Amino acid sequence: MPMVFCRGCGKEIHDTAPLCPHCGALQTQAASAASGSLWLAITGIVFAIFAAICAVQVNSFDHDQLVGGSAIALVALAAGAINLQQKKPGKRISVTASVVAAVSFLILIGS
Repeated sequence: MPMVFCRGCGKEIHDTAPLCPHCGALQTQAASAASGSLWLAITGIVFAIFAAICAVQVNSFDHDQLVGGSAIALVALAAGAINLQQKKPGKRISVTASVVAAVSFLILIGS
């Protein structure tokens, strides 16, 4: 019977115990891992929206504005990809941000 130490009080408990019988502390990391933050997904979608606005107005831009819009699209693409790779919450937001950013980037570098 494998034993581990409680995360709350430090006493020995069975390794499959979800709660410590002595102090009641939660023993699994699953509850805290599921409650991640959405900041990276939100950042990605905000930058993707800015990149899409730049891509829509591409005819009125000069070279510097095209480079800036492309950089914004790359930041959005990176934020979405990092969020997906780290398996944080906001998967749908990150996928949307990545797709919008990639399309915007292609439009911007194509002009």
